[in-house]
Parts: sequence; C-alpha cells; structure tokens
Amino acid sequence: MRITFLNPPFHPMFSRESRSPCVTKSSTLYWPMFLSYAAGSAEAEGHEIQLIDSPAMDLDLDATIQGIKPFSPELFVLSTSTPSILNDLKVVRRLKEEFQVPVAIMGTHASAEPLESLELEPALDYCIIGEADRTVCKLAALLEGKIQSPNEIAGLAFRKEDGSTDFQPEGPKIENLDSLPWVSKVYRKHLYSCYKRYFYGANLNPLIVILSGRGCPNRCSYCVIPQTINGHVFRKRSPKDVVDELEYILENFEDLGEVFFEDDTFTADPKHVRAICELILERGLKITWSCNARADVPLDLLQLMKKAGGREMCVGFESASPEVLKNIRKGVKNTDKAIEFVKNARKANLLVHGCFMVGNPGDTRETLRMTLDYAKKLSPNTAQFYPIMAYPGTEAYREALESGALQTKDYNQWLDKDGFHRTTIQRGELSSQDLVDFCDKARREFYLRPSYILRQGIMSIRNPKERYRVFRGFKTLVKHLFRKHGELNTLARQAPTNKE
Repeated sequence: MRITFLNPPFHPMFSRESRSPCVTKSSTLYWPMFLSYAAGSAEAEGHEIQLIDSPAMDLDLDATIQGIKPFSPELFVLSTSTPSILNDLKVVRRLKEEFQVPVAIMGTHASAEPLESLELEPALDYCIIGEADRTVCKLAALLEGKIQSPNEIAGLAFRKEDGSTDFQPEGPKIENLDSLPWVSKVYRKHLYSCYKRYFYGANLNPLIVILSGRGCPNRCSYCVIPQTINGHVFRKRSPKDVVDELEYILENFEDLGEVFFEDDTFTADPKHVRAICELILERGLKITWSCNARADVPLDLLQLMKKAGGREMCVGFESASPEVLKNIRKGVKNTDKAIEFVKNARKANLLVHGCFMVGNPGDTRETLRMTLDYAKKLSPNTAQFYPIMAYPGTEAYREALESGALQTKDYNQWLDKDGFHRTTIQRGELSSQDLVDFCDKARREFYLRPSYILRQGIMSIRNPKERYRVFRGFKTLVKHLFRKHGELNTLARQAPTNKE
C-alpha cells in the first residue's frame, strides 16, 4: 500500500512527540520519532511510504495537502497529542474530504482516548493503541484483505459498519527490539531535508534521536509515554544493535552534534549502559551522546559514560518536597542523594539538564519556593520549569479528576493562544495562572544569575561546539523571560470540542 505518515500542521515549531507537547521557550523542535519508527516498520513490510513533518517543513494544512497529492496515498497515519488533538481531528476531516481513504491516528492521546477520539470526529476510521510499529502493518494487511476483521488486530480501535465504535486491547509489547528498523535510516531517507531544523535546547545540534530500549520500570504518576505507549517493562536492544546504529549515524549525518537516547530512562539497567559504553570504546567510536537518566547513577558508571562519549543527562528532579515526591511516585525521594548525584556528575565532567515541575499533589507556595531554591542549589547546566500537565491515560490525570484539581476537559486549554504550556490544574490556593507565572519567575531567577551567565559564557568560549546551543537557546529564551504567558487558547472557536 501507499501510506502517508503525517505529523500534522499546528502551531509553528510545535513538538507533538515531546513528553509535554507544546511550543517551547528554547526554540526546541522534536523529531517525530515514534511516527518514524512506525513508518520504518511499514516500509520494511514492503509498503511504499511518505513521511511528512509539517511543523519541521513549515507547511500549513493547504501546503501539506499539496505535498501529499502526487503520492496518492491509500491510508493515512497521523501522530497526535492531547494539546493538539482537536486540531488533529480537523486535519483528519480535511484529509478524508480531499482523498477519501482510511485515516488512522497514533500517539499518546490516541492510545489513552481511542473511542472518544472516534466519537469526536466521524471522519476518523482507526486509532492505534500503544506501540504502533506492528499494529500499523496489520492495519494495512486488513485494508488489503489479508486480515478479515479489525477484531483480529490487537491494539486497534475502529468504526464499525453501523457507525458504532469498538476496540481490541493492545497485545504484548514488542520484545525483540532488534527486529525494528533503525529510526535513523528512516530519518536519512525521508526527513534529511529537515535534519538541521530539529533543535533541542539542552543538546549539541544538529542531533539524532534514537532509542536503546523501551518501557520504564519506574511509575512516576505524570509521565505519559510509559503509561500510554511503552509500558513499564524495560525492553532492551542488544548493545551491538545500538552501537551499529551509532556507527551508521556517524557515517550518514554530516556535522553531527550528538545522539540523544530518548529512552524513558536510559540508565534503568546499569549493565546495559555499561555494555553499550564498553562496545563504543572497543570500536573506538568518536561520538557524543546524551540521555534521559535518574538521579541515582553511581560515580563509576558516570565516569565510564563520559569516557564513551557521554555529554549530558536529562534528569527529572521535579520537586524539593519529600511529600510531593512521594505523592507523584518519583522513587528518588532524598534530595541529599540528588545533590550528591549532581556533584558526582561534575566529577565525571558530565552535564546535567534538570527538570522541575510544579502543581503536583501537596504543592503549596512554600514548596514551590523550596523547589526553586533547590534548583539553584543543584545548579544544573540547563533547567526547565513547567506546570504539571496532566494527560489522559496517566495517574496524574485520574488524580486531578478525582480531587477536583482539573479545571477543564477542553483539550484546547492545555496550551495558551501561542502554543506554550498552560496547565489545566488548580492546586489549592494556587490557580493555573499562578503555576504558569511561577515557572516564568523561576526561569528568570535561574537563568539571570550572574554566576550562571558567567559560567555559560566561559563554556561558550572554551567549547565551540557548545556555543551555538548557548546563543540560540538563550536568544530565544530571553524573548520570553519577561513576557506573561498562560492566556486561554482561542482555538476552541475553530475546532470541535470534546465532551465535558
């Protein structure tokens, strides 16, 4: 079949596959990684694919459609997220009007609310639940007549002939991750023209984003990808397959800044990390990479990671309050251990990007102040402060519904009018606007410290590879440091609304 995989147009620079989808204040634009993995799996099955990333290609809906027409697809597969879902369903409707072929959606929101999505938009035919790689191939087989009924496909919600909806729960997660095509090959073949458009504010750019494993054994209540797509069992690619892909990336992407391991927690299995690092060193690969990690990696492993090309770890510290950390099931509850971890990272000469989240159960004005002071004490190389974004399919969303903290179920209100974060949570005396305002204040206090500015300046002088990241990220960030965010999104007047 001819299948178009589409990251639909929305706000310019909208990162749909981010763990908190939005337009960022650091000029970040995510690769459409899960969409690309699914596209690669379909292509490996012999299907002809078209992969379009409208935000990265600066395409509005009309331009996107014009780019699709010569391909004449027989099936569409669209990436979705909660903040963009109503826009995405508008795109579904337009595609059905223009092409009259089946349309499916995938991603975190499609996995969390498949039946609701089908009910919201009659033009939508299918929702892929969970990991899409195998399911999209089975869907294509169904449309080709090789499978007789959608009831035979695990992880698929569908519209029946009478217009009603039904679904089959997702089956077992993919165990043999080495069997999946390398996502970097999909990027190289279908998205290479956008290669240098993708930018991650904390990383060396241009960069390539891959996975060494899927699933996270930790159960943080707010983390949407493990709870909707990857699950909580950590499945690993073989170290050889990972390092073989790193070699391919080095040979096929010019001016590479670094590779980022977008595993939910790259360091979840220290033995796996060690084996990858040792193989990189054995082969003598000169590659720079960063990863998601937790604040519990021992010094000896940090030193090995650095020796093997590790540069930075993205770590969710979230809060300084032990009560809040317990409430969100963070696992790492001892801030003293986190402080020790950051000190060890410095000893190993590894950078840390710190993530801090406000508006969780137990948060007050006092705990927010504690968290900001904690962030300054940790003083990671870069930091992000964001209000809790409770997405359907997560424990955080269920808690917010049950406690009354969720102000609205109108998905348009997950972002402000410009596509930036706007939380829908009110926590006690803290309104949603209070939480957004605090994050803006925290950003100013953290980034405008003279000591921080001096440190980044010295880094830029000493390390030319860091210079572009520092200047581009700060140039974009400074535009937002004194700007008030959080105005209500007015797209509700232009898109269908979900049920209250």
